[in-house]
Amino acid sequence: MKITTAYMGEVEIKPTQIIKFEHGLPGFEDEKEFVQLPLSEGSAYQVLQSLKTTELAFIITSPYAIIAGYNFEVEDSVIQALDIKNAKEVAVFVLVSLKDTLENSTVNMKAPIVLNIENQKAKQIILEEDYAIRHQLAVDKKEV
Repeated sequence: MKITTAYMGEVEIKPTQIIKFEHGLPGFEDEKEFVQLPLSEGSAYQVLQSLKTTELAFIITSPYAIIAGYNFEVEDSVIQALDIKNAKEVAVFVLVSLKDTLENSTVNMKAPIVLNIENQKAKQIILEEDYAIRHQLAVDKKEV
């Protein structure tokens, strides 16, 4: 199926690529279906594109590329909601807040997106752990 995206124009996706947020994202509760697209070949960043609203797309990345020891407990209710059977099914992403330069951009380490890669169910959670909502993004410009 073809979709129109905020950053890449029209792209072809498979229905199996659709990520489902049962309750949407905080602040975007009506946005329940997204697709994850690479920002560019070999990039550490992806686009989380809404299927409902073309203009709604978030830049996401792995928190482990930013904080090597990033770690948190996933509550049982999240494990059940996403039907997670083992840790190998889980991928974690954080939202990037783009500023005028990458050096000034931040990532939300406090509210990661947990994705079950087997069934494409996802949920953004808010952690009890002491991580920053606006963690400074320290990247080499060449990586993007």
